[in-house]
Amino acid sequence: MGVRVQRAIRDSVLLKGAALAVGLIAGIGLWLLPAPVSKAAGIPVAQALELRDPGFSHPTPAEAPTLEGSPSPTSSPLRIPLTGQEGTEVLVGNIPVFRLQTAEYPSDVRADNVRAIIERFLEEGQLPEPEVRVAQDANGQYVLRLGERGRFEATQRYLFTVTYADAAAERRVPLGQVSLNDVRLVANTWARRLEQAIAEYRQDRLDLQRAQDPRVLMLTILAGLATVAVGFFLWRLFDRSLVRLQSWLELKADPAWGSWIDIAGLLLRGLGAILIAGISLDRGISFIPALRPFQRAFYLGLGRVVATALGVLTQPLPNSSLSIASLLVFFVLAALVFTVAHYVSVGFKQRFLSRLGLDLGTQESTTAIFKYILTLFGILLVLPFSGLNLGSLAVIAGAVGLGIGFGLQNLSNNYISYIAILLERPIQVGDLVEVDNLLGIVERIGPRATVLRTLDRIFVIVPNSRFTESKVVNWSYRDPRCRIHIPVGVAYGSDTTLVTEALLSAAKENPRVLSSPAPQVWLKSFGPSSLNFELLVWINRPQDQFVLISELNFAIEAEFRRRGIRIPFPQQDIHIRSLEGFAPPSQNGGSRSLPDAASIQSALSEAAKSLEDQNGVS
Repeated sequence: MGVRVQRAIRDSVLLKGAALAVGLIAGIGLWLLPAPVSKAAGIPVAQALELRDPGFSHPTPAEAPTLEGSPSPTSSPLRIPLTGQEGTEVLVGNIPVFRLQTAEYPSDVRADNVRAIIERFLEEGQLPEPEVRVAQDANGQYVLRLGERGRFEATQRYLFTVTYADAAAERRVPLGQVSLNDVRLVANTWARRLEQAIAEYRQDRLDLQRAQDPRVLMLTILAGLATVAVGFFLWRLFDRSLVRLQSWLELKADPAWGSWIDIAGLLLRGLGAILIAGISLDRGISFIPALRPFQRAFYLGLGRVVATALGVLTQPLPNSSLSIASLLVFFVLAALVFTVAHYVSVGFKQRFLSRLGLDLGTQESTTAIFKYILTLFGILLVLPFSGLNLGSLAVIAGAVGLGIGFGLQNLSNNYISYIAILLERPIQVGDLVEVDNLLGIVERIGPRATVLRTLDRIFVIVPNSRFTESKVVNWSYRDPRCRIHIPVGVAYGSDTTLVTEALLSAAKENPRVLSSPAPQVWLKSFGPSSLNFELLVWINRPQDQFVLISELNFAIEAEFRRRGIRIPFPQQDIHIRSLEGFAPPSQNGGSRSLPDAASIQSALSEAAKSLEDQNGVS
């Protein structure tokens, strides 16, 4: 039955489809998740790193100067949201660079003015190489200026002034906590970011100009197709290598892991397909200049979707400090801990316990306890990395306890019984047990159920609770030796000494019978038609008892035949009290005479036939 279950899992189309889908989703995530950061000039990460200045200080209201468009120091800091999501984005080639807040002019007017200045700069100078600098005007305000690299002084022009409101929104702090130094840091960060965005936009326009040449267009298309072809070749190579690795693992690993190896293969196949296809298409498109702006826009939009999804995942759950992301991280790390604990415990069993000469059941129990101790320590170790604590586990344990109370009583009962079996060890792997009129050898003791293999090699799954709640006969408990009783009947008049010698001779010739304790012969009773003997022998493999009984019966029959000892059949004696009525009449009409032998034999045959019809005895 266990083999059938494994084959059913292995051949399940639904399970394999789910594994392939998970692999595809993971591949998409691994391929596209880093893209928005690199394609959008590292806005999320670089912003946080570049704005952290150890010299940051919070000015007092009297120290904070009033710059262009900035509120007075006495203004309420709540006018600027802490999220920094208000205002208008400055777009350069559809790439957002930063957000401008409302100051002397509305934020959208300021953003449109910056875009217009950049467009005029690129058009007037035939796509010059940009350079953005930060300057401080006579009023102490930090402004950004744009010019051509190498000719900055002659081509520079004013872009915009960085205000206190811009710095507060960028740093996501109240307005009253922003200092002039913070404004300078924001201005320097925006200058580098804006210069990089303008340079990428300029490169896109140069690529579009070059793409108008038919020869360049043909070469770029061929390069893109070649990249895709290389990606297809790499995929075929990866797929064949994965198939070989999977086949090797199935040969080396335990058969119980066959289904999980298939699932892991599907996950890796889907992951590899997406990664190789995505990287190949990405590199192939990068050779076609006309498609680069669309490629960048695609990454930008996808980055926003991913950022939104990550924001939802990291959002704390209601009335709890837990988040979906922390739970996912915990479950992934827990799965890793379970896997490592399993392989470490298997190595501990093979390399250490097997050399101590312990029996198989003791090795299995010790390995299971060692595995769960490792798992417990591993879970406690990964808790800080997943953002959870013991209080969070208490919440999860409460939910699990509630589920147990409502509908998981049987499952929890089996798990508790499993712990009791490990600690008390009433049964072990390799024991011959009988439970609920089921006789079999313990193949495996799992957390939920125990696998028994009957003497007919049929696998039966028995819940662990059966071994703690019902009567269990363990033929191998502590001492595997057991005594087998073989009843034998011989005819009355047989020599009992000769019968005893025949039985002991048959027992001593069998290699399964132990010489100590020695075999014994008992005369149990006097039956209706036989003397009832019983042969008692000891064996150290209880699972061989049925084979032994058959072998001894054959040997006993041969010994009896050689010694002339008869095994009786059931007998019935017929006692004739009177022969009157069986004598034939005399020839001369006189009195009846005694019947002859033929008449008596005929009468007895009729009587025997009558008894046979009545009692079924021949």
